[in-house]
Amino acid sequence: MKLNSKLTLIVDGNWLLMSRLSVIKNRFAIEKQLSDNLKQIMTQSIKLMLRKIPKIDNIIIVADGGSWRCDLEIPKFLEDQNITYKGNREQDESLNWDLIFGAYEEWRELAQEAGITTCREFGIEGDDWCWYLSRKLNNNGTNCIIWSMDKDLTQLVQTDKDGVFTVTWNKLYMTMEENNEDDMNFLFNFNFSNNETLLNSIKTKAKEVKTIKPIEIVIDKIIRGDAGDNIFPIIKRKSKTNPDKTFRVRVKDIKYDLDVFNENEIDNYLLNLLSSKLYKNSVDKPYQDIYEHFNYNKKLVMLHKSSYPKEILDIMDNIEIGPASTNISYIEEKLNAKVASGDKIDLFEEI
Repeated sequence: MKLNSKLTLIVDGNWLLMSRLSVIKNRFAIEKQLSDNLKQIMTQSIKLMLRKIPKIDNIIIVADGGSWRCDLEIPKFLEDQNITYKGNREQDESLNWDLIFGAYEEWRELAQEAGITTCREFGIEGDDWCWYLSRKLNNNGTNCIIWSMDKDLTQLVQTDKDGVFTVTWNKLYMTMEENNEDDMNFLFNFNFSNNETLLNSIKTKAKEVKTIKPIEIVIDKIIRGDAGDNIFPIIKRKSKTNPDKTFRVRVKDIKYDLDVFNENEIDNYLLNLLSSKLYKNSVDKPYQDIYEHFNYNKKLVMLHKSSYPKEILDIMDNIEIGPASTNISYIEEKLNAKVASGDKIDLFEEI
């Protein structure tokens, strides 16, 4: 990979599409105007982001191509309830989705023409690309900003021994890894000093900087589930006063330093939890199903090499990352040539 970039913006393309669509969908009665202006507002959004953080010297746009997770074998106790990954998502039937996604593809093609790397392959979600690219770029000394409102992606924030970082950006909020390292360890590390200076310059642009331990995001979602992605909690505790009411595992009962790769540690945690006074004889399924559910949720939730089938990793390994480019002006010029000036949108919202 020959990428001469110090700071790459990884754009969650489907999030950008849907968030900008929600802003303009009621402004245009004519579908063609809607699709044209959707491409414009997406372009202007990136342009504003580059203006806000001028140190960005490269853009990569990632897009969903379906999900390999839908092909995972579903545990029998979930299959009986007709529960599928993201099976609760519904589209607004008032919109012409063929036209909208067609416009999105045209916009991605313009980005490719501009020399901007775009990633979309069958069976791979945008989240997967964010994981793969941030790790690949960090390993090659390139810092990353993942631009998305998807909380799942905060599990990807990290800072290595040389200060190379991945952070997430959500409107004006930045999330980074909580780092307890002694700064004196890096006193004579030139690379760390440079990367820390770059990170600090980005912090000044944020309304708020949140520091997290990424693994806690993963563990919480494995155990307590995520209604947005139709991921069910591994345990439902029955109410002692109302048999029709159930509860997820309480936050204070989660072991946030749990080693999710250590089967014995997982086993001990679950057994101890189920033997405690609150949960004993009060959960919705037997231990073996709970353990299986834990590992199933881990595959759905955790963005980590161990989660991926070899064929998906092979596809991502073959992606060609082009030279660094922020040539958003090319897309803007092409779109402006097609759209009448009266239809253009001025973007005033915070990004």
